[in-house]
Amino acid sequence: MYAAGEFKLEGSEKETVYGMAQCTRDLSDGDCKTCLDGLIGDFPSCCDGKQGGRVVTGSCNIRYEIYPFVKA
Repeated sequence: MYAAGEFKLEGSEKETVYGMAQCTRDLSDGDCKTCLDGLIGDFPSCCDGKQGGRVVTGSCNIRYEIYPFVKA
């Protein structure tokens, strides 16, 4: 599974956040969601207040930045 997107931060006139989530092919949809939910829980400890960040495991990863990093 792979997904990428972008959104404007509320209350911000300049910031767009770009994000990406990915799981390995061996994970079911449910296991992928569980893996990504766990990574999202790790974001406050690694990336709080940062302009970009990523959390990577062997089965799934998520990333966000304030610049586009995924080629369409």
